[in-house]
Amino acid sequence: MRHDHLAGQIEYLSIIGHSVLNLLSGMAIHREDINPRFSELFIKSFGFDEDEFSRLLQCFTVKTIAKKGFYLKAGAICNAKAYLNKGCARNFVVDELGHERILFFAFDDWWLGDFESYYNGTPGTNYVQMLEDSELLIISKEKFEKLEQEIPKLKLWYSKKIPPAASASLKRIEELRTLSAEQRYLNLMEKQPEVFQRVPLQYIASHLNIEPQSLSRMRARLTKKG
Repeated sequence: MRHDHLAGQIEYLSIIGHSVLNLLSGMAIHREDINPRFSELFIKSFGFDEDEFSRLLQCFTVKTIAKKGFYLKAGAICNAKAYLNKGCARNFVVDELGHERILFFAFDDWWLGDFESYYNGTPGTNYVQMLEDSELLIISKEKFEKLEQEIPKLKLWYSKKIPPAASASLKRIEELRTLSAEQRYLNLMEKQPEVFQRVPLQYIASHLNIEPQSLSRMRARLTKKG
């Protein structure tokens, strides 16, 4: 009987613990907890006043995702914008042969999602997986579009964020077609040095479109040369 009672208590505490985590994962965001660059984007770049910024924050919720967990998977419709407040993620697609093709790595102060799915309302093709325990600030498409009507400055979003994202995607395709593996590696070192401190080697190799063993040999050769 004692064992049954103890097991019941453990099960009850487990249920309570999961409930608390779920509540925390959906709670409203507080200004002091957000990345300063989030505030800079809306206050300095978009010109929000304090009232407008407060209204914006009220529409976001916090979502915590553990390492290896997914924010998005292919086939789902992306119906929200997600700001990576803390953490690290990889955005990838799967080709017709079942191989993962990493498009980019995201770190603190990045926006995550499948933007084609978001704007067209079609099932997405992108996977977004966390490489660290991460915290996201999420706003639904419905709330964002309503805010655009209430705060016209928010419509600057498209002109500020989408063209650079599209340009980066085209640049990525160009690099894969025209640069050698070593040149792609050196470019990544220059543009995103944090990748090599926070991302497993196997994913870096996938991003560079080479085998992990080839990447290890290349790094050793370049280190020796340097």
